[in-house]
Amino acid sequence: MLTARTLAEAQIYVSLTTAADLEVPASEPAPLQPGENLLEGADGWTLRSTAGELLIPFDSENASRTVGARFGLGVSQLVDAAQWAVVAATFARRALEADMAYTGAPDQDRTVVELNWEFAADAVREALKFVPEGANEAPDAAVWSEFGRQARAENRHLVTRAKLEDDLEYYRGTLEDFRALYDGSS
Repeated sequence: MLTARTLAEAQIYVSLTTAADLEVPASEPAPLQPGENLLEGADGWTLRSTAGELLIPFDSENASRTVGARFGLGVSQLVDAAQWAVVAATFARRALEADMAYTGAPDQDRTVVELNWEFAADAVREALKFVPEGANEAPDAAVWSEFGRQARAENRHLVTRAKLEDDLEYYRGTLEDFRALYDGSS
């Protein structure tokens, strides 16, 4: 059974697996339903999904939450560097669309904008974990999925340090600007 570092990483993995399977129509993963598709065991949860069963250890989830690492501590064994970069861009597109539609009206929920920018930045941080100290890009071994290899082939700069750091700066800066515009905090 595959192991995810956090519930959030497990959901990203399921989404990527579903999106990359050309024989199955892409669909959003089922929401986490304790007792149904999310089963609690002695040491962790088991997520039953279209991508198979994934184990999420309680210790890993709790440690990640404690330090604010949404997708987990260490380097992902499930999602490769290029996949993380694509995930980041997807969340950034969602954030930008929600940001452009947001006017600050009292009936609007701004958390969709903020969460998507936060998720985009967090996904970039995950991709950056694959770039070795002093290297300019993630090595070929850091892109093991067919989906990731294809994405990297289409954009050779996808997992370069320069691009990832630029993306991270843009996502964090845009989130800070959004918050400053609507509540004066950053």
